Amino acid sequence: MKSRMNTALVLAVTAVLTACGSDATGVEEGSFQSTSTTTEVVVAVEMDGHEMADEEMADHGGHQHGQPIDLTGLSVRPEVSLLAEPDGSGGIMLDIGVRDLELVPADPPTSHHPGQGHVHVLVDGSSVAMIADTNYHVTSLTDGSHTVMVTLSSNDHRDYNVDGSAISAMAMVEVTGGAPAAQPDVRFEVGVEDGTILGGVHRFEASVGNLVEVTVRSDIADDVHLHVYDLKVPVREGTPAVLLVEVDIPGVFEAELHGAGFKLFELAVS
Repeated sequence: MKSRMNTALVLAVTAVLTACGSDATGVEEGSFQSTSTTTEVVVAVEMDGHEMADEEMADHGGHQHGQPIDLTGLSVRPEVSLLAEPDGSGGIMLDIGVRDLELVPADPPTSHHPGQGHVHVLVDGSSVAMIADTNYHVTSLTDGSHTVMVTLSSNDHRDYNVDGSAISAMAMVEVTGGAPAAQPDVRFEVGVEDGTILGGVHRFEASVGNLVEVTVRSDIADDVHLHVYDLKVPVREGTPAVLLVEVDIPGVFEAELHGAGFKLFELAVS
């Protein structure tokens, strides 16, 4: 994410249970391997006359993840909670609660070990930190409302999942004392009701260098995932997902409702 896109956050505590307890005894090493059927859509884009897949663009939008680790069947499941408070100076103080998971450093990444992991911190859908601490200070944010999410990840940076959803907690924060928020060059909206995209799958158009804002409203809880830029923003009934991205690659990029597994829109950049 680039120059005009600084991020910020709002207050709301959400705790989601997950599985892989440090006290889950008698579990074989391999028993934590994912049985999830979630698939990652590969989007090819044109760039200087050749095609590039999103797994080749790990530096564009953050760390690339493998298949999540499904902990649904475990009796002891990790939990994460989040308290996010603005500091009045363009930042947010995060107090993260983690239970039944041993936090270990995220760098360098190591092989998966049951009962261990770290926390991924995302602001407005973009990864800002991978930490083994329960306190974190987000700085240099723009004024306004922003979404903060923390997820529990394995040593090899895969999400821990339960019932198809990442173990996560989310907060919305109104930031003050930061830089003025940049105004998008183009805005788009998508609505989802009863699992149906209102008006069908949309195709939005933008130009290289535009700051694009896409608002997704849905009556079911899920995550909106914009591929290649690797933005993943939660959407809840009454709380829309707002994706803000400065597009700097020509091509056609797909966004999906991640849990439901269907395409929401295409973003065509020229």
